[in-house]
Amino acid sequence: MSQPNVLFIFSDQQRYSALGCSDNPIVKTPNIDALAEQGVVLDNAFSSCPICGPYRGQLMTGKYSHANGVVDNEYGLYPNQDTLPRAFGAAGYKTAYVGKWHLGYGPYAPEDREGFDTLIANNCDHDHNDIYLYDNENGPIRSEKWGPTWETDIAMQWMEEHVAENPQQPFGLLLSWGPPHWTGHVYDQYPNEFDTYDPATLDLPPNVPPQLEAFARQELAHYYGNVTALDHEVGRLMATLEQLNIAEDTIICYTSDHGDHLSSHGYGKPFDNWLHYSKRASKATPFDESIHVPFVVRYPNKIRAGERSDILFSSVDIMPTLLGLAGVTCPDGVQGQDLSAALLGEDGLTTDSVYLQILGPGWPKRGDWVGFWRGVRTERWVYARWLGGKDIWLFDREADPYEMKNLAGQEAYTDIQATLEDRLQQWVKETGDPFESGERDLETGMLNLGQKLTKAY
Repeated sequence: MSQPNVLFIFSDQQRYSALGCSDNPIVKTPNIDALAEQGVVLDNAFSSCPICGPYRGQLMTGKYSHANGVVDNEYGLYPNQDTLPRAFGAAGYKTAYVGKWHLGYGPYAPEDREGFDTLIANNCDHDHNDIYLYDNENGPIRSEKWGPTWETDIAMQWMEEHVAENPQQPFGLLLSWGPPHWTGHVYDQYPNEFDTYDPATLDLPPNVPPQLEAFARQELAHYYGNVTALDHEVGRLMATLEQLNIAEDTIICYTSDHGDHLSSHGYGKPFDNWLHYSKRASKATPFDESIHVPFVVRYPNKIRAGERSDILFSSVDIMPTLLGLAGVTCPDGVQGQDLSAALLGEDGLTTDSVYLQILGPGWPKRGDWVGFWRGVRTERWVYARWLGGKDIWLFDREADPYEMKNLAGQEAYTDIQATLEDRLQQWVKETGDPFESGERDLETGMLNLGQKLTKAY
């Protein structure tokens, strides 16, 4: 086989710190840690639009959310775009997607699959013990298994059948799990055997308010239980690659769509009505807990074991980087960069920052939640500005790694704030983002960009 297989695994709402290979001494993730030891870790990977649907739109197109149509949850991609599976398909790959889709509701006719040969998915169902999937046009089908276990079973069977039937044809398989995303108000839907974390023994970051500490520890214990349960599924997938004798020829990537505040900075969940509405954001802010995600890649044929890279890597860079790593031509019009050289330990493109954006109020028409903002994340600085000057954030992560002291407007930081504002304006211009210039909907405040809901609300 001249081209590698690609197995791209991503969880939902897993922040960067929730892995052993991210220097977390508590959470148990031996299989993902083994991937890290055998490959490369990108320590500065970020979700450019840290909410579920928009991340998936960026993953599929390599374009920012204002350019691909998925401006918020429940919106679909603009039609007739080049996508990751179409690029792989044009290069001779067999492609499949299994799990949470969040780009449209099933059943999935060929025109609804965005280029995948097989789409075994649902739009969004966070009842992890009772999920359903559509197999292309067929379904819904259900299982009594924990969602990720069932989805992993499907992915393993798909790989086994493909290798048996087409051993010389490379495949591109994306596997999307729902946890550790909360279910309703809680994080406790995962197999009991992984409920091993004692809340009393868990350390919290100092940006969790004292009033929320006991609550935060209980949630974090279950959150870690979910992560360890997912790690077990990663181990099953790695064993399958070995059994099929394709481990050396397969790019395997583990990441997540965005992070989770878990009470940091006082943030809870959308339905925590005891919190002020502006604090019901388990993600969707420029804080590190929201935007910073794990990114681990193993490819024994080309990536040296035990490497780490501090390159600033955005979710829009995933498509061109995966294609570049696989030797597949990237379509024109992609806004992300091919940063595969950084994974290979070679000289290549460098980045000075990532561009961050929130375009919608969250799960359509939720109302004023965290508001509309744009931001820039450099290695040292976090800068974000809300529409209409509602708020400005500036954090020095070197002096303040937990982002607890907003320096915006302080005289001593006037120059750095101006420099970051200039970089933000450059990003706005380079990406064609009508952040402050575009027409907005009077009801939602969202930009009118021709976006379409995936169903009526």
